[in-house]
Amino acid sequence: MKNQVNLYFYRGKKLNFGDELNTWMWPKLIDGVWDQGNDSIFLGIGSIIFDFFPSEKRKVVFGAGYGGYTQLPVIDKNWKFYFVRGKLTAKALGIDEKLGIGDAAILLRSCVKHKVEKKHKVSFMPHWGSTSEGNWELACQYGSINYIDPCAPVEVVLEQILASELVITEAMHGAIVSDALRVPWIPIQPLSSIHSMKWFDWASALDIDLKPSQINSSSLLEAVVLFFHERNPKIADKFRRRGRFLLNVAPDALAQRATERLLAISKNDPPCLSSDTSIERSHDQMLSKLDELIRDMGRGSLNY
Repeated sequence: MKNQVNLYFYRGKKLNFGDELNTWMWPKLIDGVWDQGNDSIFLGIGSIIFDFFPSEKRKVVFGAGYGGYTQLPVIDKNWKFYFVRGKLTAKALGIDEKLGIGDAAILLRSCVKHKVEKKHKVSFMPHWGSTSEGNWELACQYGSINYIDPCAPVEVVLEQILASELVITEAMHGAIVSDALRVPWIPIQPLSSIHSMKWFDWASALDIDLKPSQINSSSLLEAVVLFFHERNPKIADKFRRRGRFLLNVAPDALAQRATERLLAISKNDPPCLSSDTSIERSHDQMLSKLDELIRDMGRGSLNY
């Protein structure tokens, strides 16, 4: 294996906390190995095990998952698996289930050591897509709930999570990072069902019995997009592009309805937290894999 790799991750029109963790975390763990022009592709955090990577390039999988968005890749000698996000990914790829160690963001346990004063009894973090379609910041204001913007810089989101006593999250990495840093969390059923599989994939690695709660739409645009998403995705996309005026139709009433549901969830739904044994086991296994990776790259020692 060459001693430099091309760090691959998803980046859309908006920055997304889970994906941006790649640029924040990996340089803190391994110095001087990231080369965007290199022929080896490093797949760390995200549902980024795709079928469209060039077959001749070496793919180094270090905690990534399969999201079901594309066809499964053809696994050959140019794929190297250190570990994957969970058992569902391992099963889909036909590799050893023991490689389903967990989402690589669990390695934040080696990067985030400082204590943060608890300032927020309840925080809510939507999926990044919901920041465009919903009025979640307004809904949180009505309920005196701290709003965590999934599109904010990584450092800001980390501080907000650490400062919370409870995180209700539609964003999967809101849950993964909360769990890794030992902040209780409540999972929200993604408004788009395409995102569900990856949640259960990660949970399988930590023996979490995942039972997501459901929320109400916080805007008319969000409700319309959700209605058409499964029935006619093309119409849903048209509303995403051209229906922003719907955000201003009865915004207060719909936001307050969403607020009531969030408050009910915070009071009635049991918080989640993987066992100390499970999270420590996963983290320790990842550190061992990091040592193995660094030996393979001939780089000396890791920064943890």
